[in-house]
Amino acid sequence: MIDLKSINSFAKNLIKEFNQFVYKEIPNQFLESLYEYTNPQIEGLENIPKHGAVLIIPNHSGVLAIDAMVLQYIILKKLKRFPYTMSHNFWHQNPFFKYSSEKLGYIPQDFKKALKLLKENKLLIIFPEAEEGNFKPSLYMYRLQKFNPGFISLSVLSNAKIVPTCIIGAEEANINLGYITFKDSNTKIPIPLNLIPFPVKWKIIFLKPIDLSKYSKSESKNIEFLYEAAQIIKMKIQHKIHNELLHRGILKFLVDG
Repeated sequence: MIDLKSINSFAKNLIKEFNQFVYKEIPNQFLESLYEYTNPQIEGLENIPKHGAVLIIPNHSGVLAIDAMVLQYIILKKLKRFPYTMSHNFWHQNPFFKYSSEKLGYIPQDFKKALKLLKENKLLIIFPEAEEGNFKPSLYMYRLQKFNPGFISLSVLSNAKIVPTCIIGAEEANINLGYITFKDSNTKIPIPLNLIPFPVKWKIIFLKPIDLSKYSKSESKNIEFLYEAAQIIKMKIQHKIHNELLHRGILKFLVDG
């Protein structure tokens, strides 16, 4: 007689082991290799709270989102905090992508979902430039694009600390010639020069956390306040990047975007 209970238990264990291998062991090995390859210099880890709701707000570049993966792994490896990351909605459009993305800690561009995570005291990475930063031509490297101010509203509503973050190196590692825009769907397709990142010097700097808890919840809907606060944080990141580029000898990029 077939023991259905034993079969179900075996199937559950098999699925659990499969998920462990596919969504933890393989990604960790890949990310460790990527971390060793980029070998980033890290500053300001002490500025990331070890507990409570945190918003990591970095600049974005490089077409392939290698900067996001390196940043995620640093937080996981060095701080032992699991980083959730807001990603492009493309990765959540079909059941397979959605399941895989959720397993790896990626969430869609969903304000309510992001707020729920922060109210559960999670750490969330948001790239306010989104694809405008990631897909911009390398002619404009290190010139930050317009910040979506939604993260300010999230911080006010959840009391999450904001940690502005500078990622230096990703711009030179992957060169982007530009992008093609399909007018019907407004979809942008980048034109990368290289898919394997060049071996350049990386540096990631976590600036001092910003606390917006003194602001009332009503400010989360004040468009003028949101854009002004986002602009100030963008300027903090841009200013720090410019100072770092002076030390690297990359003077030609010291123009505000």
